[in-house]
Amino acid sequence: MNSQDSIKTLIDKSKDYLETKIELTKLKTIDKSADILSAVVVIVSMIFIGSLVIILISIGLSLYLGRLLGAYHYGFFVMGGFYALVLLLIFIQREKWIKTPISNGLINKMLK
Repeated sequence: MNSQDSIKTLIDKSKDYLETKIELTKLKTIDKSADILSAVVVIVSMIFIGSLVIILISIGLSLYLGRLLGAYHYGFFVMGGFYALVLLLIFIQREKWIKTPISNGLINKMLK
């Protein structure tokens, strides 16, 4: 085998390696994207169903409290005040409870 054949073989193998590396990178990107998208779909589904549960329980509790307080609208006012306090607490702790865990989760999924 002469040097020209060796160089040609080296170039061909380098091309094959580069094509394989590009294909592997594409597949890894698709895998990570699918993993992140599926996690988002699960989280959105859980939030939707959880919201429905909370709404139905809130309505039931509001009606019950309203009956105890003498007028149904009082129960809704009490529940509204409760949710306003919960919202204030979440707003105060948003960095610790929401932003940091979501950022860390996304980074872990991307680096996995």
